Amino acid sequence: MPASIYLPDCMGQATLAPSGAFIAGSYAELTLTYTAGKFGLDDSGMLKISWRTTSDMAKPQFTAPSAPNYTTVEASNGAKLEYWVDRLNVRPWVNTLLIRVGRGFLREGETLTMRLGDRRQGSPGLRLQTNCEERFELKVFVDAFATYEFTEIPLSPGFALVPGPAARWKAILPSLVATGECFRLAIVAEDLWGNPTTIDRPLTIASSRPIANLPAGIAASLHGGPCILDGLTVAEPGDVELRLNDAETGEELGRANPLRAATETPLRHYWGDLHGQSGETVGTNPAESYFRYARDKAFIDIVGHQGNDFQITDKFWQELNRLTAAFDEPGRFVCVPGYEWSGNTGMGGDRNVFYRREGRPIHRSSPIPVPGQVPQFEDCHTAKDLFRTLASEDAVVIAHVGGRYADIRFAHDGRLERAVEVHSTWGTFEWLLHDAFAQGYRVGVVCHSDDHKGRPGATRPGASTFGAIGGRTCYVMPELTRDALFAALRRRRHYGTTGTRMFMDLRATFTEPVIRFLDDPQLGPALEQPVREATMGDIIRPGS
Repeated sequence: MPASIYLPDCMGQATLAPSGAFIAGSYAELTLTYTAGKFGLDDSGMLKISWRTTSDMAKPQFTAPSAPNYTTVEASNGAKLEYWVDRLNVRPWVNTLLIRVGRGFLREGETLTMRLGDRRQGSPGLRLQTNCEERFELKVFVDAFATYEFTEIPLSPGFALVPGPAARWKAILPSLVATGECFRLAIVAEDLWGNPTTIDRPLTIASSRPIANLPAGIAASLHGGPCILDGLTVAEPGDVELRLNDAETGEELGRANPLRAATETPLRHYWGDLHGQSGETVGTNPAESYFRYARDKAFIDIVGHQGNDFQITDKFWQELNRLTAAFDEPGRFVCVPGYEWSGNTGMGGDRNVFYRREGRPIHRSSPIPVPGQVPQFEDCHTAKDLFRTLASEDAVVIAHVGGRYADIRFAHDGRLERAVEVHSTWGTFEWLLHDAFAQGYRVGVVCHSDDHKGRPGATRPGASTFGAIGGRTCYVMPELTRDALFAALRRRRHYGTTGTRMFMDLRATFTEPVIRFLDDPQLGPALEQPVREATMGDIIRPGS
């Protein structure tokens, strides 16, 4: 039997004080006490305290007692200890405080006390993770026999991270509505780190154009969530500007995104974030919370889930498909199944894979972190393998720059890969688009979040990794459905932004008919039709 699962109930226990909850991004002193189990902790045995790979909790330091994040470790029996922080565990629990018994040992019942953010000599404490989490866990692993084999204890300590006071205000409107059509306004208060929080003051609302059923203001809220005003209408065509002001001071707190009212709206503007992942892989919070956040707190129209393929178990793949089917509600909210093919850079790099329907296979770049899976589907070790395997699928692929950058010079299939992601929380990567153009590829541009903080559609930088505001993409479609989304992706009818909801309407009109191709003629025979107007993503040539 592998030592990693050997008698976990005999490996001791850990407790944490205080138990929380804590405000995200605040400073705290956490006292974690490990009590040795039946086997104790042998001479040169070790303890690992690990937290999530993508967490931005501050790194403990051991040399400056009055500075932030000062941390101490003590043995109840006076054993000499060595301790340091490094990336010494298996993702998604890479960040690790490792304690080694350098001289001595622990018997059953003896303890190690770790004070994370030890305040006894003037430190303000440890700066906690800046994004909210239902249960931030400090996983405890024990090498009781000094063999470098670690067993996870049955119950590791954890605590909740909750939002702080309001520091930023958002007013979210649709980008395009028909005159006389009902729409909604969502008002969101965010704390310093971008976590939705309580609307703690009365607000007034000022609009540049009359909006029927729009109140002059809203009262402070005690329930902690956004305020949604439904049933609003605009009678006349034109652009609407809307501002939020403090009802008491008159200070402007925020402005809504642009809203355009038009008499005819054959193509609508829907906002999506197709790229992010939840705590079942390397992100934060459960997948169900991830989808609810996108719909009910970020107020986007379209969302996808892109967990790293090598961290998606067969069971979680089934659960993801169940969730996307349950949350997909045509006309209100589109939820798309998929995964991130996470091949090594030299094998083609990251690709986002989206299926139009549930129940399709996951082709992993490797199954190393999810051992024991029954090989139901073929693994694809290179991006070329991936494109070959997906050739018969109703799927769309987007090249992505993240943990591994997409090398579209190495592999590309224009029948599947219709877009490149040029911005996410990793940064801005216009070179990926230039690579595509240099190869003569026709691709659209998208910007998504690659969210790891449980905030798809509204991701903001934390205090370390992922330092850019997450992107959004506007999909120009006749209706809010999966079919319309896939048609927009395949025809490149979308534009990406670095987090704003800017309004863009790109069209061209011609005095004489031109020929529009219904697909890319570089990929094979394509239907043609004469038109006098073209829009974003169209491929045209002069008429005969």
